Amino acid sequence: MPVFKRELAFSAARPGENIGDWWHLVLDTDAPGLYVEHKWAHTTIHTNGQVARGEERFGINDFLTLAVGKQAHPMLLNALKEMFRETEQNPMIPEA
Repeated sequence: MPVFKRELAFSAARPGENIGDWWHLVLDTDAPGLYVEHKWAHTTIHTNGQVARGEERFGINDFLTLAVGKQAHPMLLNALKEMFRETEQNPMIPEA
């Protein structure tokens, strides 16, 4: 089964380089699960120019609590609002 990802934010460490932090909203249809994935690639003087990479997963509630002030926080809120937005043509809750 597929895994769907929606990019929430990318924060470049330096302009023109593919080094920094990425945040994605992920829907794993096998697990099933909806979570935020944070991946990073950083270089520091402590690693002699080597790229250190890592990855973390956050539950939606944990991310909303821990990521206040981060670039991906408002993007996640917007994505969730868009997912659960009610429209006249397709209401989420049918009227009785």
